[in-house]
Amino acid sequence: MNDIRARLLAAFDLEHKEHLAAIREALRAVEKDPAHHPDLVEIHRRAHSLKGAARAVDLPEVERLSHWLEAAFIAIQRGTVPFDAAARDVVRRALDAIEDVVAWATRGGGEVDIAEVLAELTRMGGEGGGPEPVQRRPSPGASPAAPAADAARDAAPTAAPRRAQTAGPAENAALVRIRATGLERLFTAAAGLLPEIENQSALVAELRELRGEWRALERSWHAMRPRLLRGSHDAAGSGATSFAGDETALRLSSFDRRFRALGASLDAAHRAHDRHLWSLRRWGSGFQDEVRQLRMLPAESQFSNLGRMIRDISRAQGKEVEADIRGLETQADRVVLQRLKDPVLHIARNAVSHGVETPQERVAAGKRAAATVRFEASVVGRRLVLRIEDDGRGPNRAAIARHAVERGLLGADEAEAAPEERLLDLIFEPGFSTAPTANEYAGRGMGLAIVRREVTRLQGSVTLAAREGGGTVVTVEVPLSLLSQRLVFVAVQDDILAIPSNDVARVLRVPADTLFTDLAAPTIRLEEDVPVTPLSALLGYDGAMPQGNGAPLALVILRTAGRRVALVVDALMATRDSVVTPAEEVGIDAARFLGTVLMDDGSPALVLNPAALSPRPGMALPPLVRPVDESERRRPHILVVDDSITTRTLEKSILEAHGYRVTLCVDGREAVETLGELEDVNLIISDVEMPRMDGFALLQAVKGNPMTSDLPVILVTSRASDEDRERGLDLGADAYIVKTRFDQNELLAGIRRLL
Repeated sequence: MNDIRARLLAAFDLEHKEHLAAIREALRAVEKDPAHHPDLVEIHRRAHSLKGAARAVDLPEVERLSHWLEAAFIAIQRGTVPFDAAARDVVRRALDAIEDVVAWATRGGGEVDIAEVLAELTRMGGEGGGPEPVQRRPSPGASPAAPAADAARDAAPTAAPRRAQTAGPAENAALVRIRATGLERLFTAAAGLLPEIENQSALVAELRELRGEWRALERSWHAMRPRLLRGSHDAAGSGATSFAGDETALRLSSFDRRFRALGASLDAAHRAHDRHLWSLRRWGSGFQDEVRQLRMLPAESQFSNLGRMIRDISRAQGKEVEADIRGLETQADRVVLQRLKDPVLHIARNAVSHGVETPQERVAAGKRAAATVRFEASVVGRRLVLRIEDDGRGPNRAAIARHAVERGLLGADEAEAAPEERLLDLIFEPGFSTAPTANEYAGRGMGLAIVRREVTRLQGSVTLAAREGGGTVVTVEVPLSLLSQRLVFVAVQDDILAIPSNDVARVLRVPADTLFTDLAAPTIRLEEDVPVTPLSALLGYDGAMPQGNGAPLALVILRTAGRRVALVVDALMATRDSVVTPAEEVGIDAARFLGTVLMDDGSPALVLNPAALSPRPGMALPPLVRPVDESERRRPHILVVDDSITTRTLEKSILEAHGYRVTLCVDGREAVETLGELEDVNLIISDVEMPRMDGFALLQAVKGNPMTSDLPVILVTSRASDEDRERGLDLGADAYIVKTRFDQNELLAGIRRLL
């Protein structure tokens, strides 16, 4: 029975939203055009249907509200109650109360006080006589007086709805409780499965190459074997023993059998691998899709109480706000939705606190007294798009420009001429607020900065714009899922980098002389003019890009936050699904990099954060060709010593991205030999635990040599004990960084201090 009730509640949850949305749409139509005549019969029908549905799932508070809402519309139909602003306000608050009660009854939270709105509905519906009172069937064992008591209760307001009963875990065999950590490990395993299956393609190529080599050897063998046999017989006939000839023939025959068996085994292995790879791809991709669906939840799981929160804040501030919540059925990764909850709540609070005016101000401005804050979730491509808009006063361009000048973000002339897009982007700067005073809801200037930081960590973007017709629109775009992602791999100088394909509009190769270079920035003409800039320059690498010689340029057209930019790379490598290890887990700058992925050789590639690559509005792009200044200070040269290829490559990528030259060594002995060959090393970064010569021995060798004793050395190691730290510092280490607490900012700060 409880399972049936759970299904009924789920059906009612969808049905009541449909009825509420239709009635609210009718209210908005009247407020937009006072001459509009709504279909009161249809509205009455929806209120009646809502009452019946609430009775079926035993939600008496919703039933009473719907009963008197129906009575109110009967009174309006009869003409005894005008459908004026006051009546519409009562209806709107009744709809909000119904939504809040359903949310409380099914998902918990604070209790909902419906007494006041129920009393107002009763006064409206009482004037029209109202429909027939709600009658209840007596429950088994109830006294004869129970129906009368229920009917009396239906006509009286109440202040505390009761929670809907739900099926317990033991009563619903379709549900299984498991640990969240175990589920996350399953997700991670599934995310890593498909890329590993795809990596088997390299083995297919190797097997094919081996088969080709074997075929070539087989042809050579077939050509050589008759001559070898004739040679052995000739040797036997010219005086050699027949035993020697027979032995040679036997050896050749044995070799021939083993050679053919090897070929047959190679063919069989290739065919078996093809079959297994096909099965792995079939079942592996299906498994990953099923696991991905386990992570997908409707937006309602996190934003179901958003409308109630908006109404509570507006009432606390003496404002009238209608919450229009749409697209809650949109599904996305559970982790993505959880991490977006706080940013969305803050944006909604800002909309009410900063955007919406008081009823008096709105009426004076020719607006209706009640404002609207709309939240809408949707899916565009493989991205989740959240849109929060209000019809309030909109961004104050003058106040933003004035505050930007006061904080030194813009000069006075620059602020006056700045495009609106650039000014609005400043709102996301930490501490930036145009509010005259701060309160418990907003005004400190940190909220939107935190919103952008969290959205950026989700590999997304957030933009703010003025709404057409007045108000503000904030748009958040993030990937639907954080499991394995499709990445575009590119080469930039000596590094392989990856860019999420969701942010790549297209890749192409064009001759350099096809660019328009007589504009403010080099531009390529596609569907629109797109500025062109080297990715190496955005990342701080040295080196100029070739231009003007007709050589083809490899371009990645990046699309983030509604803007496009063409990035010049050295080569377009590949596109494949990979598991991204988050930046926080490997200690790299999350503002510039999303994390790392492992390449086929076990080395990591940095995954770039497209939001950080896309230039802010008004920012000048680095030029395609940078004049070479011979007097420019030479880049510092750093020697990185570590036996782990992953650590070496990661540190090299970080250091080169910050303008350093890097030489790699696998242990202390190679480092000592390299120091004897190079004269321009400025600093050493070394691990401690290495074969042949460890970091402590290397440190002693460096500090004990008069030629290198002044060379700064930073030890980066997993040894975290005080004894190891003291030993390293006593031997002359200039800094000691523990890998378990590795912070790239700490490393870079130490390098800058020592150099």
